[in-house]
Amino acid sequence: MGQKLKEIVQKIDEIAAERIRFGFTVTTQPQNRDRPQTHSYVDESNVIGREEDKENIVKLLLDHDRNQNVAVFPIVGMGGLGKTTLAQLIYKDERVEKHFKPLIWVCVSDVFDIAVLAKAIIASAIGTECELSNMELLQRRLREVVSGKRYLLVLDDVWNEDQAKWDELKTLLGTGGEGSRIIVTARNKHVSSIMGTFDAYLLKGLTEDDSWTLFRKRAFEKGAEVPPTLAKIGKEIVKKCVGLPLAVKTLGSLMHSKSQEKEWLSVRDSEIWDMQGGEDGILPALRLSYSHLSSHLKQCFAFCAIFPKDYEMERDMLIQLWMANGFIPSGGRKELEDKGHEIFNELASRSFFQDIKEVAGNAGYYGFYGSTGELYRTTCKMHDLMHDLAQSITGNECLSVVDPATLEDVSKKTRHLGTSGRFTLNIHRTLNASPNIRTLLSSLSTEWSNRIMVTADSSKPRSLRALGLHQYDMRRLPISIGFLKHLRYLDLSCTGVEALPDATTTLLNLQTLKLSDCRKLRKLPEDMRNMSSLRHLYIDRCDNLKQLPAGIGQLSSLRTLTKYIVGNDAGRHIDELKSLDLGGLLELYNLRNVRDAADAKYANLSSKHNLRSLILCWDIIKWDASDCYEKSARDDCEEVLPAKNAEEVLEALRPPGGLKLLAIWRYGGDRFPAWMMDLRQLVEIHLGVCTGSEHLPPLWQLPLLKFLYLIKMNSVKHICSSTIYDNASNGKVQAFPSLTTLVLHTMQGLKEWSEDEKTAEVMLVFPHLAELKIIDCPNLMTIPELPSLKSLKMKGTNKQLGLLFGLTALSSLDIELDKTSNGTESPPLAQEKMSFRDFRSLENLIITASEDLAPLLKEEEETKGLRSSLHNLNIQQCNWLFSSSQQASSPLGFWKNLTSLQSLNILHCNDLVYWPEEFRGLNSLKSLLIVSCSNLVGPLSSPSSGDGELLPNLEELNVCRCDVLLELPKLPATLRSLYVQYCPKFNSMTEGLRHSTAVDYIYITGCPNLTSLPEGFGQLTALKDLIIEGCINLSYLPQGMQGLTALKGLTIVECPRLSSLPEGLQQRLPGLQRLRIEGCPNLERQYAKGGRYWDLISHISDTGTLSEIRSNFSTFPPSFSCF
Repeated sequence: MGQKLKEIVQKIDEIAAERIRFGFTVTTQPQNRDRPQTHSYVDESNVIGREEDKENIVKLLLDHDRNQNVAVFPIVGMGGLGKTTLAQLIYKDERVEKHFKPLIWVCVSDVFDIAVLAKAIIASAIGTECELSNMELLQRRLREVVSGKRYLLVLDDVWNEDQAKWDELKTLLGTGGEGSRIIVTARNKHVSSIMGTFDAYLLKGLTEDDSWTLFRKRAFEKGAEVPPTLAKIGKEIVKKCVGLPLAVKTLGSLMHSKSQEKEWLSVRDSEIWDMQGGEDGILPALRLSYSHLSSHLKQCFAFCAIFPKDYEMERDMLIQLWMANGFIPSGGRKELEDKGHEIFNELASRSFFQDIKEVAGNAGYYGFYGSTGELYRTTCKMHDLMHDLAQSITGNECLSVVDPATLEDVSKKTRHLGTSGRFTLNIHRTLNASPNIRTLLSSLSTEWSNRIMVTADSSKPRSLRALGLHQYDMRRLPISIGFLKHLRYLDLSCTGVEALPDATTTLLNLQTLKLSDCRKLRKLPEDMRNMSSLRHLYIDRCDNLKQLPAGIGQLSSLRTLTKYIVGNDAGRHIDELKSLDLGGLLELYNLRNVRDAADAKYANLSSKHNLRSLILCWDIIKWDASDCYEKSARDDCEEVLPAKNAEEVLEALRPPGGLKLLAIWRYGGDRFPAWMMDLRQLVEIHLGVCTGSEHLPPLWQLPLLKFLYLIKMNSVKHICSSTIYDNASNGKVQAFPSLTTLVLHTMQGLKEWSEDEKTAEVMLVFPHLAELKIIDCPNLMTIPELPSLKSLKMKGTNKQLGLLFGLTALSSLDIELDKTSNGTESPPLAQEKMSFRDFRSLENLIITASEDLAPLLKEEEETKGLRSSLHNLNIQQCNWLFSSSQQASSPLGFWKNLTSLQSLNILHCNDLVYWPEEFRGLNSLKSLLIVSCSNLVGPLSSPSSGDGELLPNLEELNVCRCDVLLELPKLPATLRSLYVQYCPKFNSMTEGLRHSTAVDYIYITGCPNLTSLPEGFGQLTALKDLIIEGCINLSYLPQGMQGLTALKGLTIVECPRLSSLPEGLQQRLPGLQRLRIEGCPNLERQYAKGGRYWDLISHISDTGTLSEIRSNFSTFPPSFSCF
């Protein structure tokens, strides 16, 4: 007992020491006054004191000598000085926006991972997430994105001091056009000296006057008179901030809630100012602001150290984790979530959070949903100095692990652990190392597919409150339910889980259960109605979940239910939703089972004021709009069965006015309800397979509508009614004031954009429409004025060719034209009006079949406009583009103008027999993909065709599913990656690789006629990855492979005749980082644990030679697909 008392006293002493260290005082915290949702401080865009700095750097960017392709400008200064803000000002400057294209922004932070950076750069440049994970594919895509373009790239918050890493990234970025610029922000001058090609721009602090102006805007209401005494004290506080904007803003926000002189004096005279230059480098101003937070705000802020730096935190997820750990005070009438929102807003108003934004939805594209399963969600970030502050407060109690080496920091003191790196999680070992752990989030990074390892170890994490295993490949929960009694937050979304144990219903403390995108999930436990604490249930995109447990309505605390399937039996009717105060996303399926309007009203949707996204579907149990938008609606969307009560049911399902997304699918009524036009906050609408509706509501009046998707609305004849002309002015009328994306898919009856279009002498204008898709709308023959249009996809008949006339500002065009049903030729008028010579901004062109384009593309003069702009070309079923086809005229004129082409994809062109002469002029081509060209044999048919290299600068070649391909042509020394996939007659690589000594990635799969690799293969000294799969007759690897000095990854799968590895290759095995051997019985025996050569590979962490490591909880990276 004496020893225990001694330990308790020691712990109390430690707590007391920490109290002194952080300046805590033993007093009762005053009650914070409620704060509004909006904040008094000026918007981030209203920056003070940086105009001169901005002008200096913009001048350097625009005016400096352009002889250097890519120049690097470092901005250097201490944390909190405003480097990022300055970079944002430059980035958004109108002169910069006009001069550079594309503009790319990437936040780098601590870990300088080339693969992660490549994905981020690609995503920023093209505007959509990059799904690639293989480094070879990433580097290829990255160089493709920037090649030949005068881009501006901002690398924000760089810490890397490894010259080799920077050189590797710089090489990939070096393909940019003349005048490309990279801005680097960093705290360390050494970083700038490594990266910069110009002297660093040393950013100074704000002047006292600018600092006071910024402070005053934060501390006082706009226009309010500033008391002289507070002004005097405030200026003295500002002096202590030494010109650091972050410190000024944070303290200004703090003082906003203090009106008494003694409170201001307390801040000015605090002892915390004396901690300037402390060991942890935390700014006293930030620590002072932290010390003035209430105790629960301190807990909630410090917990954020579990996330990696620059992580985009989702507000709802954060609040749910705070709830799970008991950080949000209970009691009173307010719900925990409402209190959580107040805490979030308070921390944001005090500048502990920044970059708060609502991420707008676009459900037409898979992958938009966030980790909370929401289509519309609020996110934020923490400044890295704030993250440092949180880390200094929590120490080892709250850890964010990015590098597996730092798992050593996990100890028995650790309470909250987040992992986000690229490594395999040994979950039991981790939990055993931290038996008192309360939060484990091993899923914070979505950059890579994660693996989980379950070993013979066992763990009993009885203290666990929150467990996140998002995006892990597992089919069942790896921890026994019996040890999770205190669990309040469980995230198994995007996993292979097929069913939850029935014992899950005994988790009576569970508040949040996330199962979104568990595509294999078949059922939920029947007794879920007993989980009385459950508040958030995410089950959207669980395609195999056909029925919900009965009695969902008994979960009276439920605030989120993302999917509900209306049933016919007791406990599954729509009235189960009546008393549930749901918010966020709600998908309602099988609405045919709703009996009548009275039944529908029981859902009580109009009272659910927190709903933001509502999806209403008849007949079906899943809604994946992207499937219908990308495929033929004729094939994938069955006819709607008539439903007598459809109109009255939909009318009774009136949602609340704050809705932002609305989808109505397979609705059988003749008209849409009037309440649709009351939803003035709508940003996105999907109407699909509503075949009975002839008229649309006046959607063109909705002021905030940005995305509109209409699919298989065959009875609709026009988009706008004739009443739109009542607003005409100067011969024009504007429709859809905010619309940026419009998809019209399988609208067989659509003839006009507006009613009475033919007789009205007014031009219809869509002012902001940037992306338009017209797919299978054969009777639509006109197009409105589209001044902002940049991307057009059109699949229709040859009669619609004239729709392209005048759209010469397009940067992307995807076109597929079929003959009309009676086989008539394309109208001569359309061809006369249509010409590619004026398409001088076209960068991306996709052509499928479309023989009617032949006269416009074959003539050299007609395609001169494409000479400098076209970078990417994809052609499918276009035999007429090759001279071997039976065409009257040669297509060589078209190919001669593609002097800037960098990427070429050729699919299903059966007249392509040999590497064509057309390739000879493509000197800028970097990437070539050939798929399903069933008659392609390979090299040129005769020596007279020329012996030189056709594509002298080619870097990537991918040949896939070419049934008669025998061998590759002579490939250039520039080649970096080679793919040969599913070519059954392919048997030789000898000539193709003879000169390609720079190749660093080779992938061969499904080539049964390949019996050996060529002699001299060991000369490929740059080769990093070699993957051979499904070559069932491969029996020999050549000698001399010890020359593969750069080899890091080796995969050999389903090559059963390969019985041994040559001695030279064995010499390289100890240097490998990745090894996979499967389906090769003789090799597997030799390299398995205990085998003859096990010692050569035992050190490799990423191996796949043993069947016992393959379990329900692990998987290997997927092979690259040619589709």
